[in-house]
Amino acid sequence: MKFSVPTNWQDDLILNIKKEGVVELYGKLARDYVGGGRASATIPHPSRKKAKLHIQQAHSHNLEFDYLLNSTCLDNSEFTRQGQKNLMKLLDWLTEAKVNSITVSMPYLLELIKKRYPHFKVHVSTQAGVNTIQRAKCWQDLGADKITLSLVDLNRDFRLLRQIRKTVKSELQLIANTPCLFSCSTYQLHANANAHASQAGHPSRGLVIDYCRLSCAHLQIENPTDFIRGTWIRPEDIHYYEDAGIDYLKLVDRNMPTRWISIIVEAYTKRSYAGNLLDLFPGATKNLELHNFNLFHKFAYYFHPFKINILKLFKKRKMLTLDAKVYIDNKKLDGFIEHFLEKSCYDISCEECGYCEDIAKKTVKILDEGEYNLLRESYRKYRDEIISGSLFKYTP
Repeated sequence: MKFSVPTNWQDDLILNIKKEGVVELYGKLARDYVGGGRASATIPHPSRKKAKLHIQQAHSHNLEFDYLLNSTCLDNSEFTRQGQKNLMKLLDWLTEAKVNSITVSMPYLLELIKKRYPHFKVHVSTQAGVNTIQRAKCWQDLGADKITLSLVDLNRDFRLLRQIRKTVKSELQLIANTPCLFSCSTYQLHANANAHASQAGHPSRGLVIDYCRLSCAHLQIENPTDFIRGTWIRPEDIHYYEDAGIDYLKLVDRNMPTRWISIIVEAYTKRSYAGNLLDLFPGATKNLELHNFNLFHKFAYYFHPFKINILKLFKKRKMLTLDAKVYIDNKKLDGFIEHFLEKSCYDISCEECGYCEDIAKKTVKILDEGEYNLLRESYRKYRDEIISGSLFKYTP
């Protein structure tokens, strides 16, 4: 198995993640014309000069670099004269920076790059929603070198993974360590929201209220079984995916400090982790370690007093510092994945099956009920303020 690892653009990263099987770094600037899968406010802000030096450093350690242009929407601006100029300017810079490949979510961008910039390999983002044999075949026929399959649909559908592998010759990749929910109903909305919140010159100016992630986290807090129903892949289970024909595992996330990224890389390259499974997922506490110093950028993206009640929004920062006090003993999940090797979650409802619920009762522990309940109430209140509209008003 080969691994694609996120970069936080920190100087100490590359030496700490240079492990057997790690062949690629991926990342992007905080803002560019196309945008991507993370809001600008949530990721580091390297200068173009620093980014180029970092890419050179990756190459010096025999790592390829994949740049993300995986926005799911450009407001149709790509089909205008100015939009074309913006695209060419960005792709010219990526050529100068000597990136090896570009990840996209839109077929038009793949075709454009293959036609006008054939020196780039082009990869397909999980945000393209490749969840059928037909979709995978379509992207391959357009020229995709690597396809990242839909993480909310296919990570545990081994029958379909094997069939896609039989059908396409493009390399196949899965994202391993996210807390995303199976068949998430807000995934496409989330992708669009982050796309616009990372596009230079977009009217949103980077402001995004993450209703989607908030909603998913709230579901998990209300029903801890959803921690197990997620789409994660354990380090110990990698061999099952190799047997299914998966070439790469992509690890996340770009908004974590080197310390946490290296822990995750170590676990997956060694194919073992003795501890809390949630340690391997991105989380608010890990993100804050990297971004606490970058208050200027937070202020720039969220200080919009005429669009939102910034006083209420300021108070919400405290909920990010709460520890959910959930512990999932990773080693107790040995054998868990075998249930899915010949069964599909699309063939039966979760209520009728009950497998993940039984596993959750045995493995998910709430270590501090009082703090957990406080977190639950905080999420309930925040969602209600978004849905009722009170978050956007200064009057009662």
